[in-house]
Amino acid sequence: METAIRWSPSSTLSEQRFLVVDVNGRSFKRCKVEQYDGKNFQHSTQSTYSKVPPFRAFDWAPHDETLVAVGQWSGEVTVLRIDDTSSNIFLPAKHQRLCNAVAFSRIGLMAAGLERVRNDFCLNIWDVNQRFPTVMSPGGGAAKPFVEPYRKFASSEAISSIKFYTAQPEVLVTGVKGRGVRIYDLRENTGSPSLHFQTTSVFNLAIDPLDENYFACAGAAKDTTIQIWDRRSGIPYTALSLGSGSDFGVQVEGPVIQYTEAFNTPKVSPQRRGSEGSDVSIWSLRYCKGKSGYLGALASNGEFKVFETKLEYSSLKEQDKAQQRLDYDIPNTDQRSILTKRIHHIEHAQGETNNREKPRVVAFDFTNLAGSKGTPCAIILRSDQSVDIVELNGPPPALGISWRPSIIVSRVDNTITYKGESSTEDQFLANNIRIFNPSEGGTAADLLINLRKKRDTAMGNQQSDPKGEGNRDTVNSTPSSSRESHENHVSFILPDVEKLSITESVNSSTVARRRCIEGYLFDCKKNIGIVRDNPWLLKLWAWIDRAKDNAEDNGMITDTLDLSFFGVASIWNNDLDSQRASNKLSKPTYSKEVATAVEALCARLELPEFRMTETSFPNHRRLCLHTCGLGLPYQQLEETVKKLVFKGENTKAAALAMIHDQAKLAYLALKNGKPSSVHRELAVALAGFNKGLEKTDEAWNETIQDMKENLDDPYARSILALVSYGDWHDVLAETTLPLRDRVGIALLYLNDEELTQYINDNAAESIEEGDVEGVVLTGLTEQAVPLFEKYIEKFSDTQTALLAMSFTCPRYFADSRIDKWRETYRSYLNGLRLFIPRVQYDVQATKLSTPPNGKPQLAVPPRQFSLECNHCHRALDRGTTNPRPEAPPPGFGTHPDKIFGDAKTGTVCPKCGKHLPRCVVCMDWLGMPDPHSRGSVSAAPTRRDMMNKFISVCLTCDHMAHAGHSLDWFDKHDVCPVPDCDCQCSKLDNIPQHADMTV
Repeated sequence: METAIRWSPSSTLSEQRFLVVDVNGRSFKRCKVEQYDGKNFQHSTQSTYSKVPPFRAFDWAPHDETLVAVGQWSGEVTVLRIDDTSSNIFLPAKHQRLCNAVAFSRIGLMAAGLERVRNDFCLNIWDVNQRFPTVMSPGGGAAKPFVEPYRKFASSEAISSIKFYTAQPEVLVTGVKGRGVRIYDLRENTGSPSLHFQTTSVFNLAIDPLDENYFACAGAAKDTTIQIWDRRSGIPYTALSLGSGSDFGVQVEGPVIQYTEAFNTPKVSPQRRGSEGSDVSIWSLRYCKGKSGYLGALASNGEFKVFETKLEYSSLKEQDKAQQRLDYDIPNTDQRSILTKRIHHIEHAQGETNNREKPRVVAFDFTNLAGSKGTPCAIILRSDQSVDIVELNGPPPALGISWRPSIIVSRVDNTITYKGESSTEDQFLANNIRIFNPSEGGTAADLLINLRKKRDTAMGNQQSDPKGEGNRDTVNSTPSSSRESHENHVSFILPDVEKLSITESVNSSTVARRRCIEGYLFDCKKNIGIVRDNPWLLKLWAWIDRAKDNAEDNGMITDTLDLSFFGVASIWNNDLDSQRASNKLSKPTYSKEVATAVEALCARLELPEFRMTETSFPNHRRLCLHTCGLGLPYQQLEETVKKLVFKGENTKAAALAMIHDQAKLAYLALKNGKPSSVHRELAVALAGFNKGLEKTDEAWNETIQDMKENLDDPYARSILALVSYGDWHDVLAETTLPLRDRVGIALLYLNDEELTQYINDNAAESIEEGDVEGVVLTGLTEQAVPLFEKYIEKFSDTQTALLAMSFTCPRYFADSRIDKWRETYRSYLNGLRLFIPRVQYDVQATKLSTPPNGKPQLAVPPRQFSLECNHCHRALDRGTTNPRPEAPPPGFGTHPDKIFGDAKTGTVCPKCGKHLPRCVVCMDWLGMPDPHSRGSVSAAPTRRDMMNKFISVCLTCDHMAHAGHSLDWFDKHDVCPVPDCDCQCSKLDNIPQHADMTV
């Protein structure tokens, strides 16, 4: 380090001082802060001392700012009085060697750490308050008498760093090279250190002045390790502790926190390392003087970080529980641990993009005063000798997300304060709080489509002008696979692309809520319309819809097996678990029985014969193709192709015909409808393929490859891949094609061994990547659970995963992961106050869990709510489940039997006789007559009257009214009828406007 800076610990609000040290120029400069307003920093020089001998270590005396000690290359220590050059103190070393460290105590003790020399002490301590012999200045010729140290330690051991404790000025911590860190107590006369810490990080010692139990140390040059130790975990300094790492069986603890690589060291070649000095070392460690737990670290590349730590306490009860769970002792006997709360990146390394304009930081020190933000601040010295103040950021702005959901963010500058006596709470909130509410307009699909348009526009601008230089050349790249396209499709935040605003981000977080309101549940066809923005989810629900139709009326059940919702991999590999066995017979034992069951199922479904390739399992292939929606008979294939052509999907129709080996039908699909130039080129390619030009004509193959490079349509690329060489393996290598079609091609044209390998590889990859296209392989069986688990981890779409798996779990199998998804989703709906959709999910999920002629596997939820009396807190019904007690509860008086037959029936509690609350509109008693009472029969109320008199409760303010009165009131008002209640019940509770109450 060539320069250093130190803040005066005696600085006050009225006068603030610091010391600038120039090691190469051998000078000390005392400065005074003139002005600092949070941005502009001005200082002046009070005095400069330039008659300093060459030195490599220094310290500024905390008890006397006029004293500075310097350690020289020869081992001498000179105590300089920088305001008077005639009274310097020279403390020669007995043997010449490097002086690595010097440190002052606040009571006038000074310690010097020297390099190792045999048979001599390397830690010398003097008391600068005592009278020393008068010696001449360095310029004179008189000899320097040897001054005996006050105390001497560490014989033949090199000292690398020294620090005195402030609260205990006669205790110091030292770093000993190759041995560790030691704490010496000068009040003891043993001559040995009190505590020892085994570590190789023995440089740049720093003690937290506000909690001196903790001290930090750093590694040697080119080692960016930082350790924080608790001195209470040190072991007594004994021969046994040094030799075995323990003292009489006591286990030695390590540092409470260790940052193995606090600063990233760039990887450079040895040739450049020597010239550019790319190896990073820690230059300085300093603890904050005004707030405990803030450790600053400066690297040689100019990177400046502050590690903010905090103490975490644990009770004895918790530790006892932990000890019962573990087989070993808990070493932390003081019931607390230290954790990293935050890392402040104050200055980045020199040469990084965000730090090119400023010279690098070469020295720093914490001040003892808070900055303009009320946070700790540090004074820094840059390479151009400029001095500045940097302030740490406070806690991030307060953030809250409500159940609606809306997001609330406080001001970024964290200065949330009242200004002036006239400031009101509303003004305060308006000045300091921002609330972002999601837009309620549009469906979830419309929202996602608009967000993707913004993303695609930003991407298009970058691709059209990637360098910002007006370059309009098209950027060609290899098309992404189907799975990669899905991941890009659902990702809105991409590198170097315009990011979403907070409002847009909040809107995007409401997708699950919007889908739920639109009816996203177990109606597959309705779900297809809701997720129309996502082709992959659309295909998922199309597969589930097909599997659901196949399973109706026991369509996938044989005498031995129930193959409902099975995928290709399970059927082909005979992976049929016992829980899916039919109720008639147990699980088949031999594959022959499985083959018999599959053959019987193919016959019942009247599946076409398999003739595409030689195979030992034709019925398995037939059934697998059926689950994929492929292997169609010609008449059905022709109808499907016509429908696709009518919708303008000519290439998809042609590819489907080619998969079924109907080249002529594919050719017609490309010619009919509204063919484009691409369709014409594909039609010509198919015509050439039919004439046998695929393998012999190199010019033909080159032409096909050129056509393929300019296309991104997966179906067009698959057609060209086939007509190029006539090999279906080339088509399978075209990963842009949807997985269902590739699996169908494999089932039709690969041999048994290749097919098994292909199915297993793609199933494993789909599970690992969370690819919902893989459901065609896994089905909705146990194999699909880890697939959807990864899908949730990637896309946070628990809603879709749960709804899909509810068709088979827990009807066919049980899994705790799906149970957690179910509870999470139910809690999510309850938090959004979507109680009706949550009840609909509960009811329909319970029905799905019911096997034929069986009981529901999903427990029926208990009664969700009931009307109860405000006085006795019992249900208002008169059923046998809540019989009227023989005697009334204390304090409620009597309730004569006649109240059940007079006009009060239905408006009083049948348990205690107290009235129900009053309607907030008409102020009459709430409730309605019991339809079985005499009063009710005489009144003969209509069903509409009964509904009008039904109790309506606001779920926000809990005020009650007759249902008919609520509809009339909120037809004209938004605010609750109760005076001084500002609740907007109609908006919060979604009360319909004059809904027809005819039953």
